[in-house]
Amino acid sequence: MKVLISAKACSPYWGSESQVGWSAVRCLAKDHDLWVITGKRNQADLERADSEGLIPKNVRFIYTGSFGQYSSNRMRARFQDWNEYMGYSRAILPVAEDLHRRIQFDLAHHVTIATWRVASPLWQLGIPFVFGPVGGNEKFPLRFLPMLSGAARAFELCRMGSNMISRLSPAVRSCLCRSSHVLASNPDTAVLATRLRGSDANVTCLSQAFFTEDKIKAFAASTAAKNLRAPLRLIAGGNMEGRKGVALALQALARVKSRAVKFHYQFGGEGPELGAVRNLAANLGLQDDVLLGESLSGPAYREALAAAHVFLLPSFRESSGLTMMEAMLAGCVPVVADCGGPAGIVTDDCGYKIAVSNPEQMVSDLASTILMIDRQREIILKKGCAAAERIATGFSEGHYRKVVGSVYASMLQAKEKPG
Repeated sequence: MKVLISAKACSPYWGSESQVGWSAVRCLAKDHDLWVITGKRNQADLERADSEGLIPKNVRFIYTGSFGQYSSNRMRARFQDWNEYMGYSRAILPVAEDLHRRIQFDLAHHVTIATWRVASPLWQLGIPFVFGPVGGNEKFPLRFLPMLSGAARAFELCRMGSNMISRLSPAVRSCLCRSSHVLASNPDTAVLATRLRGSDANVTCLSQAFFTEDKIKAFAASTAAKNLRAPLRLIAGGNMEGRKGVALALQALARVKSRAVKFHYQFGGEGPELGAVRNLAANLGLQDDVLLGESLSGPAYREALAAAHVFLLPSFRESSGLTMMEAMLAGCVPVVADCGGPAGIVTDDCGYKIAVSNPEQMVSDLASTILMIDRQREIILKKGCAAAERIATGFSEGHYRKVVGSVYASMLQAKEKPG
């Protein structure tokens, strides 16, 4: 099958959206011939990947859009990236139409950027079109805004306004309604797509994050390496934003420390809220118990996961949570907020979902859960193994490939029906 892919972010050398795009392309190329339209920002990386033999022979990249150097200010860089994506979305249709005239694709598929708020114009090609997996309909609860820095509060309020405007956008509504199939990365976004389309037909939940068998095996070695007699080690990672709930985690850990429990909490990653959470950690007297902002990668990252017992991140807005899924694969017990993507991934068998009530109650519930895990160390082995199994079976490359393959097949069957 000849498939046109839109993957604005796509690189084997970066994480987050770039890794989502790269993983999707590598997976789908196992069954189909791909032409991938991507952002020019990725060209150097993909040419390097080609020279290293990483790109399958049946994958061709076409570059479009423009880009500039990111600001050193992480918040400003975030808006730059968003503006760059808007420009890419405006530029892609003529490129796609020219390709389709020459290649005659069987279908088109948008894989990144994985948000519903910006329409892909590829549904206008006149061939079956898959939109997603896309997320972004997770909501930050207003009653938790006071715990954020001023900049983070402003960002969340802007995002809420953007969501309201996007729901009214004719382009967004047309994209969601005219797509042959919408893949939603979490239940929140599936509800939105169903509401706008007027039906749940051809709306499927599928995480944009998944793992190859090799990666599953690499992380699996960490599960057996847990030292249950060591002081409790907690880990998290990603872009340090207010929505991640690290402030709640630190307040809970301060209560745990007051009970004379020894622990170490590491958050790997920087971001606009890093200064604020470092100040909070100092005010809570946690300087010697937490490490914030030191990014981890490669062997050092796997070693940190192998040593960790708990993944602690009560994030309010998470489409899926790649770092959480990696930690689960490594046998860490997830302790997360009961909302967004993690709410659909974490089960009672493999972790703990803390109800989104109010800040005081969440801090109390987080602290109680951590204390329980510390006192009952057998939980780490039992739920850690279940967490690894949950990701290895429900979020494997094989599962992603099967679901997308089924969607492709159903669309082509519908296309071939007479009338």
